[in-house]
Amino acid sequence: MKRYKFQALVTLGPARDAGLAAMHGGQTRRVVVRGHHHDTCSSKFFSALVTKQGGDLPWPEQDPVIMTVALMGDDPGEYFEIGDSFAFWLGHDMGRGVVTRRLFV
Repeated sequence: MKRYKFQALVTLGPARDAGLAAMHGGQTRRVVVRGHHHDTCSSKFFSALVTKQGGDLPWPEQDPVIMTVALMGDDPGEYFEIGDSFAFWLGHDMGRGVVTRRLFV
């Protein structure tokens, strides 16, 4: 298992989860992200820790936020490289993200 960490620009949908909507800048939350394999185009779910960057802005329905995503997997680099899109999921689809840069652990 490899640790993998990246920063992403995430556009979140309507706040259906009060806990996630109340997430302040710098707080970490466990979620699930779904990525697509570069070669096979198959999707895979990863358990991840996400940290919202920035201040305590109200829940953005349209405005994207920067999040740091940390996850573990056998081949996460095949799913999350710069420019790759992914789904941000917590019981239901919470939004979409695009990987903006890789962070080395």
